[in-house]
Amino acid sequence: MSILVTGLTKSYGDTPVLRGLDLAVAAGEVVALLGPNGAGKTTTIGILTTLIAADSGTAIVGGYDVAADPQSVRRSISVTGQSVGVDPMLTGRENLVMVGRLRGVGKADAVAGADAALAAFGLEEAGGRTARTYSGGMRRRLDLALGLLADAPVLVLDEPTTGLDTRSRAWVWDRVREAAAAGASVLVTTQYLEEADRLADRVVVLDGGVAVADDTPAALKSSVAAPRLELVTPSGDVVTHLTDGTVGHIRDLLAGAPDDAVLTIRTPTLDDVFLELTTEVRS
Repeated sequence: MSILVTGLTKSYGDTPVLRGLDLAVAAGEVVALLGPNGAGKTTTIGILTTLIAADSGTAIVGGYDVAADPQSVRRSISVTGQSVGVDPMLTGRENLVMVGRLRGVGKADAVAGADAALAAFGLEEAGGRTARTYSGGMRRRLDLALGLLADAPVLVLDEPTTGLDTRSRAWVWDRVREAAAAGASVLVTTQYLEEADRLADRVVVLDGGVAVADDTPAALKSSVAAPRLELVTPSGDVVTHLTDGTVGHIRDLLAGAPDDAVLTIRTPTLDDVFLELTTEVRS
């Protein structure tokens, strides 16, 4: 496992935040970390990226212990999302070309990659300006592009698409898929449950400092509720049936229904999973 967390605990004063967290992310896997405010997501990311020291437990990232060898961990990961790590004295294009060159990419390809990233994040016109002249939002978009261009075996994305437009979010999703297909381990936190559903091989739900669920999106959705078939009759009555979603079962349920009834099949979503497994959002 490129990320292996066992029995991780962390308290701030008398307030426990992590209470024995177990978490694993394999090479080539995308794992989404979900949970309400205060569940321990930010603390988990801080520990895995060597910014926060755990009280107990172990965390191995890229084959290195975050407590015993933090420098090797930092060389093994690319972190992007809420923090901004651009060089303010370089232009946006120079920042991106530098990352490409550090990856061993030829100059022409590094420039082409930089231009594609600038275009994807709406920074084409600002590419020749120094990053110190960028607004906060522009710097964040550039930081995302830098992190996703880096060639690291472990990629940690902390709410990477919050506030991005549809085009930029799609670009991020494509790069995440490419990184995982190339063998990277990807851990992502997100506010968008649809994003976790579309991107993640597995979803880990945190609540109260522990993992309360860890499975594929499909398995988690099927665990909280069965699909429902809703029939709205011409008179406005709504008839609801649970269904296994198969054609045969739906056909049986429709037998005898009015020809002009309106049919809707509602399947569970990760929103249903989230609400079922977590407590109220905490401040």
